[in-house]
Amino acid sequence: MKLAKMKDSSAIALNETKVRAKKLLKACQQDEPLAKQRVATLMAKLGISHSDLQLKHCQQVITRELGFIDFHHCQRVLSGQATLGDDWGGLFHTKQCDTLLNHWFTGYLAARDFNAQAEDTLLFPYKKQFCVVERRDYCNALNLPIIFQPVDNAGEPTILRDLVSSYANADWHSFALAMIQHKLPKV
Repeated sequence: MKLAKMKDSSAIALNETKVRAKKLLKACQQDEPLAKQRVATLMAKLGISHSDLQLKHCQQVITRELGFIDFHHCQRVLSGQATLGDDWGGLFHTKQCDTLLNHWFTGYLAARDFNAQAEDTLLFPYKKQFCVVERRDYCNALNLPIIFQPVDNAGEPTILRDLVSSYANADWHSFALAMIQHKLPKV
């Protein structure tokens, strides 16, 4: 079953962050070195030991790795509550595509207009800014499948090109899930 066709796609990406946090906590409890390394900075900052580590700490680590300020910020964006002017976090940006991010905009309307005039581009939010990238290069750099929306009125597949105008729909959540899976280690 395709993610975009699931009934409640709004919870998919957010649930993935929760599952990853639980797995990270379990890995830390089993003394896995890579997991312990991921939480070490937060533990030092909070002055806690591994025996004091809780799920909320692992949620904090996961959401920071995804480019959010904290779990509440992540929850707000992934649950479809963010609005223009909000900080959208850095979910759709990675260091792997720094060289691809040629077109930065402080306002959505300018980014949308630029994106509409260009072909094969993708507009995505980054914190309080907007980026337009070459979609194929971006997806290839991240090893993501190129995302298609189901069909347009003529029954033809349409390409997801604007992650702001499609915010909180099933395709947006599918793309967000793909980014979460790309950005986070397995454990």
